[in-house]
Amino acid sequence: MSAALSQKVSVMQMEEIRKLEDSQAAAFDTEYVEGNRWDVVKRLIEKDFPDGRFRFLDVGGGTGRFADRLLSSFPHASGAVLDNSEMLLSKNASHDRKQLICDSVEKLSTFSDKFDLVCVHWLLHHVVSSTYTKTTGNQLMTLQALRTLLGTGGRISMYENLFEGWVFKSLPGRIIYELTAARSISKMVRGMGANTAGVGVCFRSMSEWQQVIANAGLAVDSYVEPDNWVWPRRPAWKYLLHLRRICVGHFWLRAV
Repeated sequence: MSAALSQKVSVMQMEEIRKLEDSQAAAFDTEYVEGNRWDVVKRLIEKDFPDGRFRFLDVGGGTGRFADRLLSSFPHASGAVLDNSEMLLSKNASHDRKQLICDSVEKLSTFSDKFDLVCVHWLLHHVVSSTYTKTTGNQLMTLQALRTLLGTGGRISMYENLFEGWVFKSLPGRIIYELTAARSISKMVRGMGANTAGVGVCFRSMSEWQQVIANAGLAVDSYVEPDNWVWPRRPAWKYLLHLRRICVGHFWLRAV
């Protein structure tokens, strides 16, 4: 970990997070904050940081493309990219206002630096552990840790894919977790198109995220669904997964 991020004595008691293999992580070598998704974040930054002077932390920032866009759009900003994949971090372009940190979200509570903006884009569904209950705890504790990193007036930019069930809102996320986390059927699940097979992924419904956010001591200042994301799998899977609706949602959070 970079010396620029000093450590505190207390350590968050998070369950061990299952790490993707490099071959799996490579599939996420894509920048998803494009088009209207970028416009949403940019407008909120301009509203809350009108002078363009802010320090950010991009958690799970991978190859740093989003961080580079922030630095290009806001010449007085500076920040850091944190990721547990050395392979993805190695693809970052160097920048005198960008810092690279190879570490896990399990260590977030040891960071004592403060940030004006913390970005956690499509990361929380990856903080999976050996059980669904432990994974739920990891998601909550990650948001709690991110809250402690916020300076005065700080904001969290959170993108997540929301999965809503027909009758039981949370059921699709639970089914997907159980299928992808089971190592005994990982080959079969990967053959069905799940890149996270054998490791796990944990999506949630809107109501679930609202509860997790509130329990983490955060409030939603803004929520937007920036585009009409189309279900990427065969339509039949929607029914097998009890899936009524899927969308991309952006949460703009503050500490309470």
